[in-house]
Amino acid sequence: MPHGTQPAADLPATLARIAEDRDWNALEALCDLHILAVEGELAGQLLAVLGEVPDEELRARPRLMIAWISAYYAANQPNVTELRPHLRHFTELGTRLAAAMDIANETSFATLVTVGSAAMIGLRMQGACREAEELGQRLTARAAQLSPLPGVEGVPRPAWLTMQRGLTRSLMDDFPAAVELYRQAYEHAPVEPITAATTLNAAANLAMIFGYLGHGALARQWLDRMRSFESPSQRVQFLLTVGGTIGEGWDALDRYDEVHLEKCLEITGDGTKQLEVWPFVAALVLAHGLYLGDPDASLAHLGTLRLSHAPALVEQGTAVRVLRRAHVELLIATGQATRALRVIKEADPQTSWLTLPAARLRLLNGEYEAVRAMASRTSWHETTSRRDARQILLLRAIAALRMGDKDEARQSVELVGRVRTPDDVLSLASLSPADRDDLFQLGDLPLTDEAAQRLARARPVFPERVELVELTTREQVVLSELDAGLTIAEAARKLVVSVNTVRTQVKSAYRKLGASSREGALMRAYELGVL
Repeated sequence: MPHGTQPAADLPATLARIAEDRDWNALEALCDLHILAVEGELAGQLLAVLGEVPDEELRARPRLMIAWISAYYAANQPNVTELRPHLRHFTELGTRLAAAMDIANETSFATLVTVGSAAMIGLRMQGACREAEELGQRLTARAAQLSPLPGVEGVPRPAWLTMQRGLTRSLMDDFPAAVELYRQAYEHAPVEPITAATTLNAAANLAMIFGYLGHGALARQWLDRMRSFESPSQRVQFLLTVGGTIGEGWDALDRYDEVHLEKCLEITGDGTKQLEVWPFVAALVLAHGLYLGDPDASLAHLGTLRLSHAPALVEQGTAVRVLRRAHVELLIATGQATRALRVIKEADPQTSWLTLPAARLRLLNGEYEAVRAMASRTSWHETTSRRDARQILLLRAIAALRMGDKDEARQSVELVGRVRTPDDVLSLASLSPADRDDLFQLGDLPLTDEAAQRLARARPVFPERVELVELTTREQVVLSELDAGLTIAEAARKLVVSVNTVRTQVKSAYRKLGASSREGALMRAYELGVL
């Protein structure tokens, strides 16, 4: 039987023989291949054998040092829900070992992958995703140089490095690159049960990305592929497949299947766990709160999420996208429209992932032409998620109807059919019952019997109308100066404009805020979130 297919049942005898022969090369090869499958008594036995390795041999074999950490936690803390100690030791060691590794001259493929990926994870957990990807590129380049050379040792998980780069790109909000890297990892990874970790993880994370972006059919395809592989062990199954559970949760949300969605959330947790994919968990948790739960409670949970992870993690890439988007949508749902608009305006104006809530705000404020323009620009943009495209096109149809343009409304409804399936409930449930009825009369929006029943039970998500208060940039600056205690004359001197100019701006701000005094205007501005 080839070494790569050695069953776990043979490992105790193999470990005993290695310990007796003091064959550290064999121990290193065994750890490379089986470390993810080791748990329970076997983990304790491996830890004991690792303890017999002489210090000089251990220092010369960095993969054994990393295996020691995995074996220790497998033996002493088999519950993977508490990840902090394991991850801290794992990444700290990987970072130290990588700092001492000369990547350009490293001749061990296995060491490049094992030590390098541990260092990449360490960088990501510090919020340094860009540096992690730069390291991944250097490791990949060196691995490519080594792979065709005769006599160079192989590695049991040759695509693990590619998988880790895919995860880095996922956290950097670069989904096209992430998908490509995950696909490469999936295609190049071996599929034997013991070494299927890469294949399993790549398929799960592809389901996660496609589910998050609203590509339900693709997410389900990758879920099916994920389920066709066995996890190396129960101990690591959650970590390898949590992405698939997230993808499954999005599919349940799109269908408004609350029971199935809550089962998924029982597995993933509420986004506060120290998982690298926590932003994707948080997105699903907050979407559940918005559409099927309590938006006020979800706003409070949003604050909890921010405090549960290091600031460097909260303020980067996908996490920023997820938390800011959820913040805006929850503010709209709870009637805080002006505050939501301010959050949108503080973001990058080219940010397509805020187009849907921005268009919804304009629709609820009666700005129908603005909705049509926004939908025309972004509904088919490559960075617009399929889920957002469905809703943006429906908002465009409603805006056109309210402007009396039935032809454009009907055309928008027809376009929705390209990105919507009959079991999709979410896009329709996000609309008011009256708007849904108008659209059903206008065009064909097919629903399965089960979807129709779920839609009938959907509660209103957003207000029917909102009133936005929009101050100009100069009006907001002047109001801030008054809030700081300056008089109109003092504000004029500070801003290097005339007193009359400031008075005009103050009067305009008061009028928009519905106030007649400084105190009333400032109170109203804080209430609305203008200041």
